[in-house]
Amino acid sequence: MNNKRFQKTVGFTLIEMMVAIVILGVLAAMAGPSFSRWIPKMKLKAEAREKLNYLRQARSRAIAENSQYGVYFNTGNSEIIFFKDVTNPQLNLYEAGSDSIIGAPIECESNVLFNNSTLTNDVVIFYPNGSASTSGQIELHDSESACEHTITVLASTGRVRLE
Repeated sequence: MNNKRFQKTVGFTLIEMMVAIVILGVLAAMAGPSFSRWIPKMKLKAEAREKLNYLRQARSRAIAENSQYGVYFNTGNSEIIFFKDVTNPQLNLYEAGSDSIIGAPIECESNVLFNNSTLTNDVVIFYPNGSASTSGQIELHDSESACEHTITVLASTGRVRLE
């Protein structure tokens, strides 16, 4: 006796598929707003990492070329200038027009500002032994998301880190 109504069927019903789609839709709707708040935070972190890399590059070139390299944080224009310190290296300053600029000034995104710089003259000079001219911090602030990241420099070792 082979009865077809007792045979096991394999697959999903239309109702089961619709319930799964509704659940996925509700989850996606709940995740959307938090995802849109997450994007500006990630953009600021990428911006801060880019500035951190310029500091690390200045330190590496100072060691490799046995010369002083520095990074100037222009807080007024929210840009940084990567330069070789050739004029009056004992002053530990960026002298516009005198020091050799390595590439063009790097501008921040329009909503990113430099705040609360504790760096002397907003400049970090790296020496051939890897140490830095000053210890301090500079804060990157995003005016849209109100997020902040801080770049810290330790003078004795020239170590830079992002917090």
